[in-house]
Amino acid sequence: MRLQTRLTLTSAVLITAVSLAVGGASTVGAYQHEISSARAQLLADNKQITAAKGQELSTALLLSYQQDMTIGLIDSTKTLTVIKEGDVRLSKKPSTGLLRAAAKQADLRVSKDGKPYLLEAVSLANDEWVVLQLGVADAQARLMNALGSLVLYTAVADILAVLLVWVLIRRDLWQIRRLIGAAKRIASGGAAEFPSGSGTTEVEQLAESLKSMVLQLQSNEVEMQRFLGDASHELRTPLTVIRGYLEMLSNPERANAEFTSRAVSKMSGEVARMQRLIEDLLLLAELGSAGRPLDLGRVDLGQFLRSEVDSLQDLQPGRSVSLSMPEGPQAEVTADAGLLSQLFANLFSNIRRHTSSATTVEVLVSRAGDGWQVTVDDGGPGLSQAAYERGVGHFERFDLSRSRENGGSGLGMSIMAGIVARHRGEVHLEPSPLGGLRTRIWLPEHP
Repeated sequence: MRLQTRLTLTSAVLITAVSLAVGGASTVGAYQHEISSARAQLLADNKQITAAKGQELSTALLLSYQQDMTIGLIDSTKTLTVIKEGDVRLSKKPSTGLLRAAAKQADLRVSKDGKPYLLEAVSLANDEWVVLQLGVADAQARLMNALGSLVLYTAVADILAVLLVWVLIRRDLWQIRRLIGAAKRIASGGAAEFPSGSGTTEVEQLAESLKSMVLQLQSNEVEMQRFLGDASHELRTPLTVIRGYLEMLSNPERANAEFTSRAVSKMSGEVARMQRLIEDLLLLAELGSAGRPLDLGRVDLGQFLRSEVDSLQDLQPGRSVSLSMPEGPQAEVTADAGLLSQLFANLFSNIRRHTSSATTVEVLVSRAGDGWQVTVDDGGPGLSQAAYERGVGHFERFDLSRSRENGGSGLGMSIMAGIVARHRGEVHLEPSPLGGLRTRIWLPEHP
């Protein structure tokens, strides 16, 4: 069933149900109130006739002319005599049980010709009865007219509601149909334009969200293709080296001990390079799919950072490195110690690889909200403005060089982003006051 049909039927059903429930209850309530008022009047007449000792019939006859009632008398011989004929004929003598019940409360009954009436009985001496019959056909007619009007007004309200729903949702449904068409064209490999608008309605917001999603997916596809090219190059280069050395080793003229030792050493290094690349790819896959369970525990960020700072100074003694930690409680977070170790190892490895050994590095650890922030500034060349605008993402490559010394596959940044994301943290890249790159990593204390 189409959305428009469902919305129309739902509005019609709701209006019908509410109208009939509220209007029906009000109409029936008014009818019941009229019947109750008539019963109360008959009860008052009963008391007045009973109080008129010796003049019961004359009092009843007087009241009958005031209210157009039928008056009957049942004497001691159980003979019914009609004293006055009103709107409803008294054609049959009521039973004794009915008379006794009617003496307590007027009984609502229907005559042979279909007219509703109230039967009231007044007990006299010598087991005689005065029978009063008051017609309530006017009250019933008003009830039926009110119910008919209610049904008519409900039908008119349903028609107006259907038209109003159609007018109000027509544009949204048109946009939804355009979104469906755009999605089908994209699924079939074609290009599609999404409807644009002010973004004030839910459908327009959905269109904008889908448009952003498609653009992001297209951008990711481009980045994925570029990443696959980079990864393929990184794998092909060591394989080419290994194949070349194997061919040279198969040449008896080159197969001397010195060359063989050098070739084996070189091939071992290339194998180790491929192994690291494959391990990084597997780690990225695990981080992206959340398949690797986190081994959470309390981790001191200062311990990792002091270790990396010491290693950086040992490997590059000429570099100026500073570490600022807050005084007081240790900067501890609940995290996977192995992944955090790799996070900071990749961060400082990038600094060693892409900056001069003479550039300054400043590391600051500070409290930020319900977590800790690690800010690392360096005085290196930094990144391009486009790289800062894109930010850190999977398969991002900031150095387009394919040189093994300066390029690489860009997995270090991707791994950093994946590790931080698994810990519900954030990583940002921005220009550093030192002239190079500032990396800000925020980790929640309890992810």
